[in-house]
Order: sequence, then C-alpha cells, then structure tokens
Amino acid sequence: MAPDWIALSAPPSAAHWMGTDDLGRDVMSRIIYGARISLYVGVVSVMLGMLVGIVLGLLAGYYGRWVDMLIMRGSDVLFAFPGMLLAIAVVAILGPGLNNVIIAVAVFSVPVFARIVCASTLSLKQAAYVEAVHCAGALDRVILLRHILPGTLPNVIVYFTLRIGTSILTAAGLSSIGLGPEPDVPEWGNILAMSRSMLK
Repeated sequence: MAPDWIALSAPPSAAHWMGTDDLGRDVMSRIIYGARISLYVGVVSVMLGMLVGIVLGLLAGYYGRWVDMLIMRGSDVLFAFPGMLLAIAVVAILGPGLNNVIIAVAVFSVPVFARIVCASTLSLKQAAYVEAVHCAGALDRVILLRHILPGTLPNVIVYFTLRIGTSILTAAGLSSIGLGPEPDVPEWGNILAMSRSMLK
C-alpha cells in the first residue's frame, strides 16, 4: 500500500483502521504483510534447529559413550545461556540481517531437540524389533533412519509446533533492538522499534 503523505502519524480512521506511521504507511497493512516474514523466520529457524538436533540426538543416543558425552556437554553449554542472550551473541558475531537472525534462533533450538531425540533413541534402541534388526546385520544408518527415527518424530513434532511461537518472539525482540533485518523490512520487530518514537 502506497504511503498516505497527507496522513502522517494519523490515528485510527475509516481509511486506516490502525492508523499510520510517521511516514504515512498504513500500520495494519504492514502488520499483515509482516506476518509472512515473521512466520517465515519462525518456521525456518525452528526447522534448521530441529534438523541439526535430530542428527545430534540420534548419534548421541545410539552410539553413547564419548559421542553422547561430547554432544550432551555441548548442549549443556548452550543451555547455560538464556535463549535471547544466546541469540544476541550469535547475531553480534554474524552481524544483523534476516538470515543471521534465522541462524541465531536456530542455534538455541538445537540443544532441546537433541535432548528429546537422544532420550527417545535411548529407549528405542533397546526395543526387541531394533535388536532383531541389529542381529540380522543391518547397517547403523538403516537402523537409525528406518527403525529409530520414526519413533522419535511424535515428540519432535509436538515440540516443533510449540517452539515456533517462541522463535517468532525472539526474532521480533532482536529486530526491535536493531539486530534484525533492515529497518525498511516490515517485520514485526521492526514495526515495534519504529513505533517507539511515537510513544508519549
């Protein structure tokens, strides 16, 4: 929607249901359009964290010993930091931008997925059907991908859906403090940051 130069910082009206910003842009249109960007960031970041977490969890749970210790201690290090603080640290290292926000949010999603999958793998690898396949001489990757992975997916899917909302809030928080995409991108955090100047 084109800016309305006549109605700068206008209150809600019939033409602009949620008013306009200081550049005459319709706030409601920007929020609706920004939902696409925020949902994209939330879903893609959690999906990246989920994929990495699944791989690490399967390896840790199936092979155990030093592999489990190494991966789980790495997860403990990430757990030691609050999610938002960890995301700020990652973006500070990589620099601001939409892709870097996605990576930052994905990083703090990895350890939880790794823990969930590791716990499921530890119980599934002792199941009779997995031991039978192992005794039949199946390769480890076949056992992991065909027999253990499907059993871990219900817990992963549930947590995946719960994590999307948290990721959207974290991404918006990063954008609101200037660590997200460029200011002209109508992402929810950017809209919030630009609205601060209008608060009285």
